[in-house]
Amino acid sequence: MVEPEQKQEVRDIVYDQIQLPAVVQAYHMPAQGTDDYYALNMLSTLLSDGQSSRMYKKLVDEDQQALQVVAIPFGSEDPGLYLVFGLANVGVEAADLEKGMDAEIEKVKAELISDKEFQKIRNQVENDIVTENSTVKGIAENLANYHVYFGDANLINTEIEKYMKVTKEDIKKVANKYLNKQNRVVLYYLPESAKEQSDNVEPKNDK
Repeated sequence: MVEPEQKQEVRDIVYDQIQLPAVVQAYHMPAQGTDDYYALNMLSTLLSDGQSSRMYKKLVDEDQQALQVVAIPFGSEDPGLYLVFGLANVGVEAADLEKGMDAEIEKVKAELISDKEFQKIRNQVENDIVTENSTVKGIAENLANYHVYFGDANLINTEIEKYMKVTKEDIKKVANKYLNKQNRVVLYYLPESAKEQSDNVEPKNDK
């Protein structure tokens, strides 16, 4: 059964015994092995892979809005979810952190990344794949993945080529195609104290 296309943003709030707010954005994304899947993985490397990534530099280092921020594509045999997660810094509201996360995504949608950035993320992806396949455990996991999802364990030898075919234009394209508000669910994960404060606010009388 194919899930119907999402037409508008869905939002919710969960309160729990935590200290700091978190923002989780889940965008629908295509299945593993598609061309767009590889471009979205490259986009994740750009946004949040390491301390020199865009989101980390802006939201953690410069603006100090977040303690942690990551963009993770969860690919599978069926269409999956592209998650963007941010853990707010002390004193930062979830809504303000969300604005910062959205701003970094909009930058990728608006303009091509630089040649320097593009080469850097290509190097990072290539290094990650080589590192994954340098241990028996990593090789076994990848062989099982390709066999189960694609029926071809030999894909372990050609996966890197698919990443290297991704262009700067492809990264901008998938950002515009999938990372849209109407294609996402947004969750605020807030301390219980925030709910108590909200409940104690008296409604204003309209006069």
